[in-house]
Amino acid sequence: MQVMFDGDALFSSGPCRLHVGGLALRHVLLDPPGGRGVRVSPRGVRGRAITQTGVLRADTADALRELALRTEAMLDGDAHDLVDAQGALWPDTVMLGFDPGDVTRLGPRWRMDYTISYVQVLP
Repeated sequence: MQVMFDGDALFSSGPCRLHVGGLALRHVLLDPPGGRGVRVSPRGVRGRAITQTGVLRADTADALRELALRTEAMLDGDAHDLVDAQGALWPDTVMLGFDPGDVTRLGPRWRMDYTISYVQVLP
């Protein structure tokens, strides 16, 4: 299975890997006067951070730039479904950043390493 974002297999040209972070409680620590310890005031769950690293590959440098532009177009601020290589669904995920590396030759083809950051807004 391939990593897909919003139903698009943008990353199928090369290998990629997802690192799915854990959840954290948004909170305020209250130090009551005259009391011992602190009181935790919960404020909901923080979004889950997801990082994707990988390689885009194409037959020409122009085709590789087109893949990068298609990926950048997903920086729309909308929540989409992210599906990892094992088929696990990460719904309500927003792409926050796309960091492309240098474009280099890979034999007769072209390659670009990249890093993408996401947040799952409703874990």
